[in-house]
Amino acid sequence: MIGFARRLLFAALACLAVASPARAVDTLCDPSDTNCRTQLLTLIQNERIGIDVGFWFMQDSRYMSEIIRRWQAGVPVRILIDPRANASYPGNDQMIAGFQNAGIPLRKRTASGILHWKMMLFAGQNTVEFGSANYSPDAFVPAADYSNYVAETVFVTDDPAVVNSFRTKFDDSWTDTSSFANYANVGALARTYPTYPIDPSMNFPPSQDYATRAVGRYNAEKLKLDAIMFRITDQRHTNAIINAHNRGIPVRLIVENDEYRDPNYLWDAWNVDRLYAAGVPMRWRGHAGENHEKLVLLYGQSMTIFGSSNWTTASANSQQEHNYFTTKLPIFNWFAAQFDRMWNNDNASGIQETAPFAPLPPDAPKPKLPASGATVATATAQLKWYGGPWGQIYDIYLGTSPTPPLLAANVNLGPSDSATVLQSYTTPQLVSGATYYWKIVSKTMANVAAAGPVWSFVAGAPAPSSLPPGWNETDIGAVGLPGGTAYSNGTFDVSGSGADVWGTADAFHYTYQSFTGDGQMIARVASVATVNAWSKAGVMIRSSLSAGSAYAFMIVSAAKGSAFQYRTADGGAAANATGSAIAAPYWVKIVRAGTTVTGYQSANGASWTPIGSASIALGSTAFIGLAVTSHDNTRLGSASFTNVTR
Repeated sequence: MIGFARRLLFAALACLAVASPARAVDTLCDPSDTNCRTQLLTLIQNERIGIDVGFWFMQDSRYMSEIIRRWQAGVPVRILIDPRANASYPGNDQMIAGFQNAGIPLRKRTASGILHWKMMLFAGQNTVEFGSANYSPDAFVPAADYSNYVAETVFVTDDPAVVNSFRTKFDDSWTDTSSFANYANVGALARTYPTYPIDPSMNFPPSQDYATRAVGRYNAEKLKLDAIMFRITDQRHTNAIINAHNRGIPVRLIVENDEYRDPNYLWDAWNVDRLYAAGVPMRWRGHAGENHEKLVLLYGQSMTIFGSSNWTTASANSQQEHNYFTTKLPIFNWFAAQFDRMWNNDNASGIQETAPFAPLPPDAPKPKLPASGATVATATAQLKWYGGPWGQIYDIYLGTSPTPPLLAANVNLGPSDSATVLQSYTTPQLVSGATYYWKIVSKTMANVAAAGPVWSFVAGAPAPSSLPPGWNETDIGAVGLPGGTAYSNGTFDVSGSGADVWGTADAFHYTYQSFTGDGQMIARVASVATVNAWSKAGVMIRSSLSAGSAYAFMIVSAAKGSAFQYRTADGGAAANATGSAIAAPYWVKIVRAGTTVTGYQSANGASWTPIGSASIALGSTAFIGLAVTSHDNTRLGSASFTNVTR
């Protein structure tokens, strides 16, 4: 109870004026045991000059109703929204419709990164509210003190430097015609406030990278680091936290249970398991509700980092976010007391708010190919299995005994982000006529394992190449895993590892023909597995089969659209002409005419759009074909090609 009393003292101090006549009150509210909605509704009700609001989603109609009442009373209101939240957060569309029907001006974010703000600015009160809490019924008010609540940061300040920073950033967004568009009731776009300097303590992605700044502070810490983080998918944070732990800095981390097994965010488990395996002390939610805070405490710097950004790449430099890097001591003390209470379960009722983190196992891997009992008519076999969403590394057992020995340990092939994404491993040379048994053991980054069943196959006499006449295949460059190509009924299924086709040396799998003079190749890229956002598949022409060869490559990537990439001379640097935000299935074509090579794309194989062209030293005889790189040299990526013609 001593710790709880200390927390109350710090909370009281945080509500007092910071010792400066230029600053009045910084107020923090803890929705674990406090109704934080009342303060916000009061701010809305008391406003007489103007209200600016920006939110990712709103589900609590009390906020909408009070804002509309202020609007109807003649108070100007402006609202920034992101209707993309409607699909995931029921009721958000109704809030937006309510504001629209009331006549309130609304602008929507249209850039690729979402509007992740949670803020309200009250012009007449010179006050801004922001933090991690979305405007939902449960984010500001506990269902039951300490035992059922959403852990959030709810911060209200009238610090002029902070308030004016939000005034300027809101005006920037309101008048932005590249990342925002009018949604409803908007007249001429105009700034409302003077343009103020941005407080150096503030951080506003995407124009300011959150991870770069935060990691710099972690790296500078010499005393102690505590953090509460809802979602962790950006390994820059993970690596820096592990490095701090390894150099002897005491670290404590509280994470969110549901994110750890959210199939929409597979890499949260990867990062959390890495932190656990590194020995970082961790706890996770013991109460009902959710841990939604985004908080870092750096004790040697007396710095508190909090706001809307998770430890994700999108939160760092794509989404529109707001974060506060403050050294105000009352704020630091308040959060330090809150963290100690949650970590030690030192609350007024002795309720377990957090529990020791316990890593969960992956799903048992499911073998797919070769089918159990099948005959493999090749010199080697390509083992394929479904690793599931939580497997990361795999032990591969293969031999002629029903209890096969370990063939390869800790092969990093990553998870399956869909039922059609399979892991793959090519066996050594097989002995014709022998029966082979194989088994896969899936492991997480915390080294928690799950074993699949034992399957068997018979090694038959190697069959001749299945590729059509005139076609060959090879790995090019320093590939981590051997690739391969299967051909059937006009479809080429190509798999390849490799760091990339880029720079001065390439690493990928190539299925190709040789040719002389001018020529072209057309292919429909039917699918590209998402091993990496930059996993690539497409048609390529190159001067030789060496890694540094001159080449041109018309690609469809897994998640970065299309591009025409090329190296004009052997050993030179690669260059790029960006295409468009398309995805497989899509048609690509590459054409050589003299020394000029041009890349095209098409949605239907009939109407073609040129993407790029370059003069490339290919020589009279060159190679043309289908190329695949996973962009991750520890994993195989796959792509399917149809309608391949020359």
